Amino acid sequence: MTEDIFIHEQIENEELLKLMHQMRQERSQEKMLEVLRLAAVSSFIVPVDVSSDGRYGFHAVSDGKGRKFAVAYSDTGSFVTSEKSEDPKGVKASFEDLMELVLQDTLGLDGVIINPGASEVIFGKELMNSIKGQMGGDDTGALDMRVGTPSEYPPKLKEMIDSFCRDEKRIFKVYVRLLTTEDGKTMKWLIGVECQAEGEERTYLLDTFKRYITPYLQGADVIVAGTDQEFVIQAIKNAEPFYERT
Repeated sequence: MTEDIFIHEQIENEELLKLMHQMRQERSQEKMLEVLRLAAVSSFIVPVDVSSDGRYGFHAVSDGKGRKFAVAYSDTGSFVTSEKSEDPKGVKASFEDLMELVLQDTLGLDGVIINPGASEVIFGKELMNSIKGQMGGDDTGALDMRVGTPSEYPPKLKEMIDSFCRDEKRIFKVYVRLLTTEDGKTMKWLIGVECQAEGEERTYLLDTFKRYITPYLQGADVIVAGTDQEFVIQAIKNAEPFYERT
């Protein structure tokens, strides 16, 4: 992340801001993926507080479930409007910078919230951790994916998910979707999990679930994330649960 305090440089990101507004209104898979693709190659402003000795701390907000999110803005206008101080300060950050910030275990963050308020979009820690390896797939680092229903599932996947959830009572629903690149050459599973767990307990549960089912995915990578994340909400829209506790 740049060491220069952000004061004069203007960041516009008009297209990203427009897409974020549209996604909040339309809530479609296509719009969600457009936001993710563009965000992956965009710059952001992370507000900071600067101490007398030159150190600075990042801003974070919490939701009603006690989860903590780093704050970032897509453009100068949103940053200046939302930050209440007379002389707001921030650092310029890439999407990779935001991922590194969120994935620092010592900070205890559950994700990053872009433009808190009416047009906000949240990228959860689970998602950012899973897509980190996807960055830099081409010269721009863009993510070029589409979401769909698999034509067939790995043979033992249903059996193993049923087995795991039979013992793990905190999981209520599991959705299985397929992410593919536009050229169809790269495939990744997206598994959304509706569960009753928060914070470190939730992270541990989802990580354990991921490790358990990975051997049954025929060598393909997998993103395992909660169904309350915006990315997953859009991906499972109108889809039937692959598993549902009865």
